[in-house]
Amino acid sequence: MIFIHVAGHAGELHHRELTSVLRAFDNVTVTADPDLAEIIVMGDGRSASVQKMDVYKRFPQKCVAISDSDVLDYYLPALYASNHKTPLSRHRALTCSPYTSLFAAEGRRNAWIDRLVDEPMPKTLLYSFMGGSTCMLRKRLLRQYKSIDLPDVHVAATDHYKHWSPDTNGPIDKSAQQRLYIETMRRSKFALCPRGASPSSIRLFEAMELGVAPVVMADTWIPVDGVDWSFCLFVKENQIARLDAIVRFHEDEWRDRGAAARLAFNQHFGPQSLGRTLERQFRQLQDQRSIHRERIVHAVYPALQVWKQSKAMAREHLRTLVLRGFRLIGRPFPYELNR
Repeated sequence: MIFIHVAGHAGELHHRELTSVLRAFDNVTVTADPDLAEIIVMGDGRSASVQKMDVYKRFPQKCVAISDSDVLDYYLPALYASNHKTPLSRHRALTCSPYTSLFAAEGRRNAWIDRLVDEPMPKTLLYSFMGGSTCMLRKRLLRQYKSIDLPDVHVAATDHYKHWSPDTNGPIDKSAQQRLYIETMRRSKFALCPRGASPSSIRLFEAMELGVAPVVMADTWIPVDGVDWSFCLFVKENQIARLDAIVRFHEDEWRDRGAAARLAFNQHFGPQSLGRTLERQFRQLQDQRSIHRERIVHAVYPALQVWKQSKAMAREHLRTLVLRGFRLIGRPFPYELNR
C-alpha cells in the first residue's frame, strides 16, 4: 500500500481526474494530508507551476510529476509515458504506461479494444500502420509505402482524423474510425509502432493488449523498466528502407511474440496489475532520488530551457529557409518538410 497526495486545487478538472485514476487502484490510498503522504503527485510538473505551490516548498523531497503528454518538463523526478533519453531523464525519470496518468480518466482509450479483443479474426495482414504524419519518421514511412502495393500490408495516413479531439459530431465518425483502427490491427500479425510527436506511442500498448506483435521504431524511447520486452521487434529508425524485409524475416514468430505481448500487458499494465506497477515505480523514483543531483538540475535548468527553445527556433527557421529555396527554384516541397 502506498499513500499519495495529489497536489493542486480540488476543484480543478485535472486534479479530479488524476485523483480518480489513482483511487481506482486497490493498493493506493489518496490522502488529503501531504504530511501523511509518501508521494506527492503533480500532474502539472512545469517549473513555473511547481515553484508556486506551497506543498512543494514544504515537501520538495516527496514531489514527483506524472504525465502522458508529448511535451515534457523534467523539472521534477517523474513518471512520463513519453520518457526518452536525455541528460535530465537519467536517474530522474521512469517510463510509465499511458494508462497510468490521465488517459483512462479523460476517456481517450479506444473503447473498441474491449469489444474486439477476443473476437476471432483471420490474420490477413502481415503488418499494418494507421496514424498521422506527426514526425519525419512517419512521413518517410508513409511516402515509402505510397508507391508500394503489397496485398498483405496496410499503411495509411489518418491526418484527416483527430483521435484526441473531443468532437464526435464532425465530418468523421469517430467511433467508426476507432473500430477500423482496432480491426485492422487485430487482422495483422505485426503492428508497426513508429515514434510520433514523441518517442513513445500509445499504439504499442494497444497492440500488446490486443495480442499483436509490436514493431518498435523509436531510437530514443526508454522502455518501461521491469518488463521483458523481447516480444517486440525493434527496428532502428535508419533501417526504415529495409522494414519490409526485416518483418518478413521474422514472420514465423508473430504468434509467440503476440502471445508474449499480451501476457506482459496483463502482468504489468492490465486493470489488476497497473496499480502494483505504479507503486513499484513511485518507490523506485524515491530510492534513486538525490538531493545533490536535484540541486544541480534546478541550478542549470533555466539555461537548459533557453538552449532548448533556441534549438527549436533554429530548426524551424532552417526548415522555412529550405522550403523557400524549393519555392524559388520551382521544385515541389519534399514530403518530409511539407507538414
